[in-house]
Amino acid sequence: MKAARLYGVRDLRVEEVPDPEPGPGDLLIDIKACGVCPSDLRAYQGTRINPAQLPRTPGHEWAGIVVGVGEGVTGFAVGDRVVPDWRVVCGKCFNCRRGVFNYCTNLKHIRGGFCTLGVAPASNVRLIPAHVSFEQAAFCEPLACVINGSQACRIGIGDDVAIVGCGPIGLQHLQLAKAQGARIIACDLDPKRLEKAKQLGAHDLVAVGEGDPVERVKALTEGRGVDAAIVAVGDVRAAKQGIMMAGLNGRVQLFAGTYPSQEMPLDPNIIHYGQLFVTGSHDFTPHHFTTALKLISYGIVDVKTLISHRFPLERITDAFETTGTRAGLKTMVLMD
Repeated sequence: MKAARLYGVRDLRVEEVPDPEPGPGDLLIDIKACGVCPSDLRAYQGTRINPAQLPRTPGHEWAGIVVGVGEGVTGFAVGDRVVPDWRVVCGKCFNCRRGVFNYCTNLKHIRGGFCTLGVAPASNVRLIPAHVSFEQAAFCEPLACVINGSQACRIGIGDDVAIVGCGPIGLQHLQLAKAQGARIIACDLDPKRLEKAKQLGAHDLVAVGEGDPVERVKALTEGRGVDAAIVAVGDVRAAKQGIMMAGLNGRVQLFAGTYPSQEMPLDPNIIHYGQLFVTGSHDFTPHHFTTALKLISYGIVDVKTLISHRFPLERITDAFETTGTRAGLKTMVLMD
């Protein structure tokens, strides 16, 4: 089969490798689409890479068609359209038993979405509804992460919510918050991303490069600040702005990882006297993944509109470079 193999910083090659074989309990899947994730990009750019794991095939936001069924598998057949949850949790460790599946201490990964064939345990695979495309289904992983972060914000009907960073992740957060009855203030440097935020239902737009975004958000909330701020861009300036935008009892979700790591100077009195709840989130649980597919299936979150670029596997370097320059929104790699 063909597979993209990462050998080092910006050294991504499409090569022929042996076809995988499904073991007991596994499905062999003909991969149709895989999205480029910021974590893939960090490895490609060298900001988060483990040389000991190279070469490897990146990609975990993928979907395809079952072409082989391993021994003991029930409920799936050749020809089924499926999307795998790439995090295989044990269900037995301390964290799993207390419901924190995203921190399973025995976690196993389903790797390698940027290739023509993949193997996944049947227990981690969901059937894709007939009306949902492979590209849409490939959003289950990032949307599951967004659901995890959004739930930490406890967004309620009528809440003022600031979305700081309107890339693909921020725009999914926007749609979730709107579906929960929130008033949305979208903040970004890029006017095209702000326009997309408006199309997806943002009630107010704040161009970050035009004046103080914190003061503008406060002006839009009668000086109070927002009930929740979701920082969907990995930048300490954006993180601090999100915290400063929050009003009394506000919730701040620092969703995006920051690479390279940076320290953020901040007066702790802002959190103390503002009685702020500042939280992060990491990955997702199996139920978040199932919920993501449901939200996509029923059109509660429109992911198709977030796709700005498509590339064949042979041009995967172009796909990564396009994502790295923020030239559009979501980049998809199509195997056919």
